[in-house]
Amino acid sequence: MKKTFLFFLVLFTLIGCANKTKHSTSKFIHIYKSKYDINKSIEIIMKNLAKKNYAKATFFSFNKDALKLKTMLYPTVAVGFNNPKITTTLLQCNPSMAVDLPIKIAFYNDIKGQTFFSFTDSEYWSLKHNVSDKKCLQLLFLIKSDLNEAINQIKDSTRQ
Repeated sequence: MKKTFLFFLVLFTLIGCANKTKHSTSKFIHIYKSKYDINKSIEIIMKNLAKKNYAKATFFSFNKDALKLKTMLYPTVAVGFNNPKITTTLLQCNPSMAVDLPIKIAFYNDIKGQTFFSFTDSEYWSLKHNVSDKKCLQLLFLIKSDLNEAINQIKDSTRQ
């Protein structure tokens, strides 16, 4: 019975990851084009998420490493956002969620200098971490809603 459950859970996850939507490369990775450059995009999203008690927790620029390796990389940064109340409750449900927290948004430019940003749909975490607690599932949907509201101001069009 346990093997059958695991089989269907893995199958469902793989099917979900394979289904592309117009807003993503898979069902769970959302990619959008920004109206602004990387710095302005981050600034606006930080401001919008701050209204919902999220704070910038991490900032990582991948370009520094590329320079050390003498390799070219278009500007690429990852910013982590944390809402302590939500994060604490989620970690109480399942400590493995620390792998995906704080919430990360990647910002990057393409060859044309256009700015894009992407993030993992928090709904995926319920599958990845086998979250079944009703309160925690509601928090994952709240994160999804908060991110969607925060990006509306900078979202231009979806990357095809």
